[in-house]
Amino acid sequence: MNIIKKLTAVLLAAVILLSFSACGKSTPACFAVKKDTASVTVSADTDKKALYSSKNKDALKLIAKSDMMELYFDRETCTVSVYDTASGKLWSSLPAKASGEKTSAVAVTVLVKGNSYTLSSQSDSVGFSSALYEERENGITVSYGFKRTLEDGTKINLFLPVSYTLSGGALSVEADCGRLYGENHDSDVIVTHIDILPFFGADRQAAEGDYILLPDGSGVTVELSDNPKKFDSISLPLYRDGVLLGAFGMKRGDSAFAVLMDEGEELASVEAEKALSGGGYNRVYGRFEITPSQNKEDEVLVCNEGYRGKIRLLYRFLSFGNADYIGMAGAVRELLIRNGYLLSVAEGEKGAYPFNLSVVFQNYVTDSRGRALSQTLTTYSQAQEMLDSLKAKGIENIKFRMKGVLTDDTAAASDFSAEPGRKSELSALLSYGDADFVSFYPDGALVSVPSGQKAHTVPALDGTVLSDGSRAFLASDRIDTNANALVSLMRESGAYGICINDAGRELYGDYSADSLCLKTDMADSISALAGSVSASGGLMIDTGNMYAVKYADSVVNMPLSGKLGKRELCTAVPFIPAVLHGLTDYSFGAVNAEKNSEKAFLKCLEYGAVPYYEWYGADLSTQEKTDKSSYLNYITEAQTQYERAAEAFGDLRGARITEHYRVKKNVYYTGYDNSTGIYVNYGSKPVSVNGVTVEAMSFLRVG
Repeated sequence: MNIIKKLTAVLLAAVILLSFSACGKSTPACFAVKKDTASVTVSADTDKKALYSSKNKDALKLIAKSDMMELYFDRETCTVSVYDTASGKLWSSLPAKASGEKTSAVAVTVLVKGNSYTLSSQSDSVGFSSALYEERENGITVSYGFKRTLEDGTKINLFLPVSYTLSGGALSVEADCGRLYGENHDSDVIVTHIDILPFFGADRQAAEGDYILLPDGSGVTVELSDNPKKFDSISLPLYRDGVLLGAFGMKRGDSAFAVLMDEGEELASVEAEKALSGGGYNRVYGRFEITPSQNKEDEVLVCNEGYRGKIRLLYRFLSFGNADYIGMAGAVRELLIRNGYLLSVAEGEKGAYPFNLSVVFQNYVTDSRGRALSQTLTTYSQAQEMLDSLKAKGIENIKFRMKGVLTDDTAAASDFSAEPGRKSELSALLSYGDADFVSFYPDGALVSVPSGQKAHTVPALDGTVLSDGSRAFLASDRIDTNANALVSLMRESGAYGICINDAGRELYGDYSADSLCLKTDMADSISALAGSVSASGGLMIDTGNMYAVKYADSVVNMPLSGKLGKRELCTAVPFIPAVLHGLTDYSFGAVNAEKNSEKAFLKCLEYGAVPYYEWYGADLSTQEKTDKSSYLNYITEAQTQYERAAEAFGDLRGARITEHYRVKKNVYYTGYDNSTGIYVNYGSKPVSVNGVTVEAMSFLRVG
């Protein structure tokens, strides 16, 4: 493991007992608000001059200059614009053309007596001359005052300062949620959501090649040049359903912007809309849930505590050759490294090209009574046979994930199961770890237990057990116990590392009455605990939500595609891989588990991923010989794939992805910063491109 990762993780391990100090307040977790059937209008009619930006930067006030950016302020609308001096593009907070809807620089959604209303900075602050601004060094702070009285006498008195600053080659947009409520606000008014710059860069028109970039799966672009009659808006809550990173962007001609949610992102969702033939705008932005709430039939459940920290987004502006999704990935990557979310790994410390392997020892199921039952799929001696076979085939640097070998109770993975083999067989297996040949990662849970186990689990706002279906989430005050158990297990067993199988999949808040812990605190704590685990050995993370990746030497089961799938106008791209490549090894789902395993292997190579396999020691006398999960049926194909990947990518693991594009139908190119490129041909016939021939269903390295 990289020495910088080790040292940083050791420091975090020293404060592990303090990791949940922000949680555990003894207050009611939530309260119910009855829905009032009264209909109340909140937003006011506003002078249209407050709703739209000027296209002429000479009509705006220059506030600051930095690098290739200029920050301008419109005193009439109290909004900012950024001029990209390289491309000559003026990016504005508001659209320049009307489209039949009210716009805003900031939108605040409030809950009043069970009803939800959205307040616009333009209609409900600027329109009432209740927005103030103050110039500062390199920026400006705009304080939006939302003051309205509803028909039933309820007073809305909110105050939200938003700072716009040019710093470090980026526009920093920061909102202070700790100053939300005014002195005379009505206690019935609860802020549930805040939208930051929801119309930044918005427009009705777009040229061919313009798109929105979204963090769905490995990345998705949404084409903007077509205005269909219907296109459902997109909402991607962060850190669930394969949304791994709080980042997004937009490309318009020779200019683009990329955004990293730098603070408060755990509360966020990425929102996107398409301009339609009947109206609307092309736009993408971040929405932040300030107070967790849950709608019921006749009431709304509201968390007793809301977020009072800061929201910060960083906007980077790109031009010409960098104005694409790979350029956006590079900008986001740089910000993540600079702000400490990712740690750089030196190429020389990478070692041999890895063989990522998961072996299923036991399969745990829960019966109708909630009892955990297991079925042995691989014994320790069979696992050793696998390693003997791999070693004989010349395969090195095996990262060996051991699934189903640990006891799975509320005290976490406290020990290896007595089954599926004797302790002596386990010791013999783990002794392989003394060499460079294999590193063992027993599979352990940090934040969850099987859904049948009720003890120490946490409720959702409505009191039901919070789970992702098969797993129930643990109370925040139990997670450090799991981390300590995992560290002890590594030290006592001699295993090289641990694979955390749950903390990288879905982030949750703890709404227990005696241990309330918001998502922001939970993410910080999980990151610190993952650091403490990695301080004792290697760390593998399943799925790879960004808060859990920092100290990992490998990410497996990273989603290749997300919820958007093959939706119209949506195209999958390697955005997340371009952020991570050269910093952390990553793999998608098991190649052998896919219907077309060769195509899955080629997709790994196109996206720079390490191929990943999942096997068990099936008895071929009772299993079909076509079962690709049996290692005996797939080991030869895996060896061939490993040799091909190692030859092409052995010296690229520390390289940065700098190019990716579709060459022609079924043919794609990925370029790296060492002047090397990979062509991948998914077609059934050879294809000639740029003086070389790429064989059917194959790849070719050039440069």
